[in-house]
Amino acid sequence: MSQETVKYNRSFAGSIGAGMKSVFAGKGRRYYELVHKTRSKYHQEGAVQKIIIDNIEIGRDPKCQVRFDESFTTVSRRHAAIVKEGEGWKLVQLSKTNSTYLNGNKVSDSWYLQSGDEIQLSTGGPKMGFVVPQGDAGLVKSIGLTNRLNLFRQQALRPWKTLSWSLLGGLVAACLVGGYFLFDLNKKNVDLTKKYDNAVVEAARRDSLNQVKMQNVVDSLSKVKLGLEKQVDDMRKKLKSNSAAISGLKQQVTPASGSSQGTKPGTSSAQGMKSIEQCFPFVYYIQTEAFEITYPDGKVEQYRCGENNAPGWSGTGFLLNDGRFVTARHVVEGWQFWRSSAGDDEDMFYLNVIVNNGGKVKYYFNCYSPSGANFSCSSTDFKVNRSQDQSGVSEDGIRFSHGVVATDFAYMRTGMSGGLAFDDVKCDQLKVKTELTVLGFPLGEGVNSINDIKPIYGNATVASEGLQRGRILTTNTNTEHGNSGGPVFYNDEKGDLVVIGIVSGGRGTNLGNIIPMSRVR
Repeated sequence: MSQETVKYNRSFAGSIGAGMKSVFAGKGRRYYELVHKTRSKYHQEGAVQKIIIDNIEIGRDPKCQVRFDESFTTVSRRHAAIVKEGEGWKLVQLSKTNSTYLNGNKVSDSWYLQSGDEIQLSTGGPKMGFVVPQGDAGLVKSIGLTNRLNLFRQQALRPWKTLSWSLLGGLVAACLVGGYFLFDLNKKNVDLTKKYDNAVVEAARRDSLNQVKMQNVVDSLSKVKLGLEKQVDDMRKKLKSNSAAISGLKQQVTPASGSSQGTKPGTSSAQGMKSIEQCFPFVYYIQTEAFEITYPDGKVEQYRCGENNAPGWSGTGFLLNDGRFVTARHVVEGWQFWRSSAGDDEDMFYLNVIVNNGGKVKYYFNCYSPSGANFSCSSTDFKVNRSQDQSGVSEDGIRFSHGVVATDFAYMRTGMSGGLAFDDVKCDQLKVKTELTVLGFPLGEGVNSINDIKPIYGNATVASEGLQRGRILTTNTNTEHGNSGGPVFYNDEKGDLVVIGIVSGGRGTNLGNIIPMSRVR
C-alpha cells in the first residue's frame, strides 16, 4: 500500500502550532482517537487516546506521542507516524526495518486512514483502532479546556521537551539574561527569570520581517516558550474554586496608619542609617498567598498558592522613607518573566497567554517585616512600567509578551512613615569597584516563621562605571534566588547606608543586574 505524499518531517507547526489551535478551539478543528487493542506498559487494552495535533509518531522512543515499551522488540524507536493531510489523515511508514500494517496490508510508504481502520506495528505486534468521532462530538471544542491543555502537554510538547536554544542558530539563545527569583512551587525555590537582552531581541524582531525566517523563528519560540511539561490542567481541574478561602485577601489591608514622612519620588533623600541592622525593619519578605484568573471567556477562578501545584513564589521588598514600597516587577508579575528554557515555568507562560489574549491575572501577597509589622496587597496595587516589554504573536494568532531587565521594578504608595533613605542621582554615577551591600531572603533563608524574620546580608561590586543598558552591572555578586526585589545600598560620604537600587537578576554565577533608583518612578 503506497500513495504519493509529502515526505514526513517532525515539525513545530504540526505539533506546537496545531496544538495551540486545538487548545484555543480553532474553528472546525477535528480530532481522532486511537483505541489500543493490545495491552502494554503504557496503555491498557481498550484505552482510548484522543489526538488533537496534526502530526504524531508511534514507536518506542520517549519522544513518540504513542509510545510502546521495550518488550515490543519488533516495534522500532520511530516506527510510524499519523499526519494530517487536508481534511483527513495518513498513516506514514517510518521504520526501515519493521513493517506497518493497515487492515492487514503492508504500508510501504503511506496510506489514507478511514474511521474504523486497524493499525498494526509489525507482524504480531500491537494493534490500534483508528476512530474519527462523527458530528459535533468529533470537534476539538467538544473536549474541555482542561483536557485540551493536558493533551497539549502530552502530545505537542513531548517531541521537543529537551530541545535547546541552539536550534535557533544562537539567535534566541542570545536573547536570554539570567534572573534571580524565588519561585516557590510547593514552597520550593526555583530560578525564574532569564530575561531578554533588548538589543538582541530587537535584532530578532528586525530579522522576523523576512516572512520565511519569521515563520521558523516564531514556530521555534512557540515551542520553547510553551514549557508546559507539568500538568497545567491542575489549575482548573484539581484545584477547587474557593472564594471564601481568599476573600479576606481581596479586602486590601492598609499597610499602616499615618502619613508619609519623606521626600517625594524622584528626589534624593537625606541621611541614611549607620548600621545594617537599622535597615532590617524596612526590608520585607513577600509571599504569594492566592491568585485569581479571569479567563478570556469571562470565567473567574480563584486558587490558593501551593495547593495541588498551584504556582506561587516569594521574594523581597522594602519601604522607602517617602512612603513607597518597592520590589522587582518579576516578584509582582511573575508571568511576565517566564523562562522559556525551563520546564518549571509552564504555568507562568500559561498565565502570560491568558493576560495577553483577553484575560486577567491577579495575585495576592502578604508582606512581613522583621519588626513584626505585616500587610496584604495585590499585584494590581503596584505601579509597573510595561513600555519596553517585548511581545510576539504565534502563527496561530496567540499573543505573548516578556518583561525586560531595564524595567524590572514595581512600587506602591503606602501610608507608612519611616523607611530607608535612597539616592536617585549617585546611583547613575557609581565608580568601578564600588562596594555595595544587599539585603534579602536568598533561598528563603532568614524566614523561620512569620514571627521570626531577619534578612540575610550579601554584597556586590560595581563592574562598570555608570549604567549599562539602564542597569547597574555588578560582579562578585553574592546573591541567590529570593534576593529579587531587595534593596542595594552604598555607603555615602558620611558612611551612612543609602539605597541606590533593586536586585533584579544575575547573569551566570558572578554578574548581577541592579535596577537604579533613578528609574523607579
